[in-house]
Amino acid sequence: NSLGAIRELCISDPRAAEQAIGEFAVFLRCNMNSLTMDKPIPFEDELNHTKNYLKLEEMGFGERLNVKFDIETMDFSMPTLTLQPVVENAVRHGIEPKDGGGTVWVTVKDEGECISITVSDDGVGFDPSVPPPDTKRKHVGMQNVRERLRRMCGGTLEIRSAPGEGTTAVIKIPKEK
Repeated sequence: NSLGAIRELCISDPRAAEQAIGEFAVFLRCNMNSLTMDKPIPFEDELNHTKNYLKLEEMGFGERLNVKFDIETMDFSMPTLTLQPVVENAVRHGIEPKDGGGTVWVTVKDEGECISITVSDDGVGFDPSVPPPDTKRKHVGMQNVRERLRRMCGGTLEIRSAPGEGTTAVIKIPKEK
């Protein structure tokens, strides 16, 4: 997706394409480093990785993509590549197909026993009871996030959605005892 957006920028705005390539290099470097991680990382690192991804998307979407953050705490760790894929799903499957674009909200709250990270969008939504269309691509992104959360910190991911009403994904990370 990012390379496609950069390709279009090469024609329409070469200076923006140059900037996007730099952002994409940082993004890929973080992804490659994540492959060797077998324990949670500071939330701030995952948030920065997610914001780097969003910079790339904002270059392609322009004013069609709005992102709002409400971060109550950053004093916790989470598995790498957990927040970014959830935000990417909100952008790609919620906002991108919506006429006029929309907004993604990332909210982090300390709920006492756990940290709650909510990613919501006002995109097109979907019916969770209907399986995704049969495409050549495997739909394993959220399954991988759930597995990393479960294995690395005992966390969970719950997704709620309805057509025309957007989607909300809630990550719960138990506090360390």
